[in-house]
Amino acid sequence: MDRVGSAIIDLTEAAYDLELSDDEWLPTVLERGLPVLDQGLGVAGYEYGRPPAGGEIQLLGIHVASGPADFAERHMRALSTTDPDVLRRQLCPGSATTGSEYSKDRPEELAHYVSHVDYCKDVLFLTAVDCKGAGVAIAAPLGEVTTLSRQDAQRWQMLAAHVEAGHRLRQGLAGSDADQVSTAELPHGAEAILDAGSFRIADALGKAQERTNTQKLRDAAVTVDRARGTMRKTDPDNALKIWKALVRGRWSMVDWFDTDRRRFVLAIPNSPDVTDPRGLSERESQVVAHTVLGHTNKMIAYRLGLSTSRVSTVLHSAMRKLGFRTRTELVKQMRGFQTLQ
Repeated sequence: MDRVGSAIIDLTEAAYDLELSDDEWLPTVLERGLPVLDQGLGVAGYEYGRPPAGGEIQLLGIHVASGPADFAERHMRALSTTDPDVLRRQLCPGSATTGSEYSKDRPEELAHYVSHVDYCKDVLFLTAVDCKGAGVAIAAPLGEVTTLSRQDAQRWQMLAAHVEAGHRLRQGLAGSDADQVSTAELPHGAEAILDAGSFRIADALGKAQERTNTQKLRDAAVTVDRARGTMRKTDPDNALKIWKALVRGRWSMVDWFDTDRRRFVLAIPNSPDVTDPRGLSERESQVVAHTVLGHTNKMIAYRLGLSTSRVSTVLHSAMRKLGFRTRTELVKQMRGFQTLQ
């Protein structure tokens, strides 16, 4: 599965492309990522509703990028006949793994899928869900039962982080556009706008005006530009590694074109929606939620745009507040921590 190329950056770019309509977004993400997503038996993406308070998953539109003619029908039949509780657990925020790895203690779950998509023995899947329970998933059947290498697992988790951030961004903008007032100062509710040539900040609001954040935003814009440049072909893995999903746990960096088609970079607030009544700060809640989902400190740092040492410090602070001494104890006791969507 170690087929790497510029497609991993093409897919990441598409995730943040605000010029795509809602109907175009998922098919475009699939199309641009097809060279790395397709393992020979097809690729499908689908939309779903995952009510935060519980209830059955609602399976919505499906987009097939490759595969047998009946792949979409088989795939949806497998999902629609899966136990609702099992499906809800499988379609959790930020997953990126294979069916065999995810269900190693519950082999009947993979067996159910394979019974419907019977030309495969395993399936690679990525999921993303926002705070309102709207989600997308990408699935690629595999010809053999597959254990991801450490490098592959990291790559898929990074791509899942960008799909999740891009999807959350679009959902958030759709909601804010409906309530947007005419006095909004920057496009798309951005808190900073940077010139794409010099990466100097042309305007900033709120937290983006703070000096330390201003420098971080400039650095992030430069880094993303590097990842999208020649690195996408010469060193795509490292290009993906340096393009973090958020900046300081708050902003996504996206292109924006004015009426004269001049390119700017927007820093748009896009932090995971986390509310917690137990006295944790927003950052502590974010880190705890990702920890409970099984993400490593390194992957949490990538998703939130923080340093790994900062994640460790925040996690230990949260554990002290919650009365846990070990990470294992935290994960075991906080299984119901579902505030991160």
